[in-house]
Amino acid sequence: MSVDAVKATAVLEQLRGAGAVGERASALELTQLEGGWSRHTYALSVEDPERETGVEYIVRVRPADSVLDTDLGQEFRLYQLIEDEPIPSPRVYGYEPGEDSAFGGPFFVMDRLPGGAVNVWRDRDRDLLQGDWEGSRTLAADFADFLAAIHAVSPEKLAGAAVARDFRATVARWRGIYEEVRLAPDPVVEEAYAWVLDNEPEPVEPRLVHGDYRIGNCLLDGGRITGVLDWELASIGDHRFDLGYMSLDYHGGRFVAAGSPLLGAVAERDWFDRRYAAAGGEPVDREVTKVFAALGALMLFSIMGTGLRLYADGESRDIRAAWSRYVFPGLRSDLIDLMGW
Repeated sequence: MSVDAVKATAVLEQLRGAGAVGERASALELTQLEGGWSRHTYALSVEDPERETGVEYIVRVRPADSVLDTDLGQEFRLYQLIEDEPIPSPRVYGYEPGEDSAFGGPFFVMDRLPGGAVNVWRDRDRDLLQGDWEGSRTLAADFADFLAAIHAVSPEKLAGAAVARDFRATVARWRGIYEEVRLAPDPVVEEAYAWVLDNEPEPVEPRLVHGDYRIGNCLLDGGRITGVLDWELASIGDHRFDLGYMSLDYHGGRFVAAGSPLLGAVAERDWFDRRYAAAGGEPVDREVTKVFAALGALMLFSIMGTGLRLYADGESRDIRAAWSRYVFPGLRSDLIDLMGW
């Protein structure tokens, strides 16, 4: 049994304040989960005499050395507002905004949903997704249907829970971060920013954008998606960003070697496009998607570049930050292909 008394007490206080557990509830085990670069994640098991069985919660923490300067409070409010939407998401309890909290940064607590996440850069996880595609296709269907459900959420409902950002503002955001953290100018990236702006799509009505929609940010259990997580990059803007971003070969498991031939390691592209449209999404324009795919690759350059800069400057000892440089060659190749060079 492993319990950090200070951290566990802080979580129990939030849960009691939200009415989720009783006064006699106690912590059994607190474990930091693997992964989590922009956010740290902990699982807390709780014993509550008012319940017949124990229960587990997840603690979402924004660390001091996060590679993303995003508002955890907005993420908490977004989870609250989508609870009644047809998107599988956990109920959230209690937000602590203090930088000096027991976890060393702001945090909130949420239910632990059943299932686990896959890593498309692992052969066995790609095989699992390939098996779904060759079999029931229930994961593939959920993946398309839930993206359509995300894009159907009313933007007016989300006032204050997601920043509004149009195409040019999105480009400017990631270019500003790239220029701030780069260790040296990258000619492919520089040209890609110009190409994206030269090929700006006709605007559409703003919608909810997840911002990091991929199978690795979903929980899977029993051949179904049981949770869509990691909303820290959500915004109100052009929903086609999600379609472009998830289409990158990187999200099919490509790193230093080829990954899955499936879109996002989940489904064939034509099938996904048809399923998404049938679920309520608009028909997918591949030429527009290419522009947003390039913008998604540029976003990854900025995020990975932030981690590399933190490591180079001695502000982070997370070895994943140093390894992020190995992502860049594949992303450059993606950008070159997307631009038609």
